[in-house]
Amino acid sequence: MCRHLAHLGAPVRLGDLIDAPHGLVSQGRAPREMVVAKDNPDGWGIAWWSGSDPAPHRYRTTVTAWEDTTFAHCDATATAVLAAVRKASPSTTLREVNNAPFVAETRIGPIAFSLNGFAFRDGSEHRLRALVRPQIAIDGDTDSEVLFALLRQAIDDGTELPAALAAVHLIAAPAPDAYVNLLAVTAHQIAATTWNHTLYVRETDAGTDVASEPLDADPGWNRVPDAQLVAATDTNVTLVPLEGFR
Repeated sequence: MCRHLAHLGAPVRLGDLIDAPHGLVSQGRAPREMVVAKDNPDGWGIAWWSGSDPAPHRYRTTVTAWEDTTFAHCDATATAVLAAVRKASPSTTLREVNNAPFVAETRIGPIAFSLNGFAFRDGSEHRLRALVRPQIAIDGDTDSEVLFALLRQAIDDGTELPAALAAVHLIAAPAPDAYVNLLAVTAHQIAATTWNHTLYVRETDAGTDVASEPLDADPGWNRVPDAQLVAATDTNVTLVPLEGFR
């Protein structure tokens, strides 16, 4: 299983998210919860918004997060972040293009996206790919990017981000035993889902943090109940049961 995190609010140093006591590097090398796989060795990536630029910066690599020496932006600060470590889903290839975050321009501006779990199961790959319109570009071969294509499609059809993410989630995880947590970030909002996998939220004066596992021992981390949609800004977090979107 992958691990991912997001921040929205006051500028945060990227290295503080990556190298926190149980930040992205730690979670990639030694996850503590829902340990389907012992580590996440298939690369990592990060997208971040800083300054007045409406488009995010992005970095992706197939090098493990704990061995990567080429990321040169640890001291950069950002007001919105999505980062993820990857455990490749079955039948997908080890290529940079397959690593989250996936980023694209949409009706509501640029969006970054990641999947923690797997959606190509029980013959569902053909079903999911068939729902994507031909004009929506897919560059790699991952389930993550197919779900991102469906999210972009829903948003460009007029659905707002939280409801669009919930709709894609319910398309991707119809089975009770599926593992699908989705995470999407824009410059101004976070949306996430939980389905048989852990997710935590922390609200502070510096904004809102969302992560597969707490980044540190701060008691302010609260576990999100299962089968929920998280809709967050830098000042407010709302939880809505996913069943309400069926």
